[in-house]
Amino acid sequence: MTQDAKPKRGRPVLTAEQHAQTRARIAEAALRLFLEEGFHSVSMRRLGKEVGLTPMALYRYYDSKLGILASLWGHVLGLAFQRVAQAADPEQAPRDRLLAISQAYVGYWLDNVDHYGLVFMSAGVSNADVKGFVAQPEVLARFQVFFDMVARSRGLPAEAEGVKRATDGLLSHLHGITHSSITMQGYPWTDAGTLVRDAVDAAAEGPGA
Repeated sequence: MTQDAKPKRGRPVLTAEQHAQTRARIAEAALRLFLEEGFHSVSMRRLGKEVGLTPMALYRYYDSKLGILASLWGHVLGLAFQRVAQAADPEQAPRDRLLAISQAYVGYWLDNVDHYGLVFMSAGVSNADVKGFVAQPEVLARFQVFFDMVARSRGLPAEAEGVKRATDGLLSHLHGITHSSITMQGYPWTDAGTLVRDAVDAAAEGPGA
């Protein structure tokens, strides 16, 4: 008599939904640990223990600890731009809308200082790592709204000469305002909203116009 073939042993095959759910669970735990202890201090072993997986099993879901961090960067940046989108009232004049989205962008980071630190100040991350993340088309595309609003504020197409220079200047100002407000809290800075308004005025009227 022939015996029935026994099923092969091994790792169970996960459905796409199960895989996505586990990735989300890992990301949620990583976000909490990275914020509490710092990216550099959290090992894959520590993270695996937190979610009930071996360190090797984590690599079924992310290719590296940096890959997890980059995923969180994308998530947090998405939250920041959700606020930007909510502030962009299509009924407003372009310049008023530019001011609204600029204030929303800076406001998100000032309201979520831990998120700012995770994205822009994580220890143990190289400039090349950050460059690789920022250079992704989907990341750069998020900032297009600023180029569009600067152009409309000037009555120009987004690709017009001077628009990129003015928008780059605006984004530099917004990040400078945010970073200075967070890292130099003992200095009596002018109100961030006023500084943002000045930056928007410069983008709409200043060099590059």
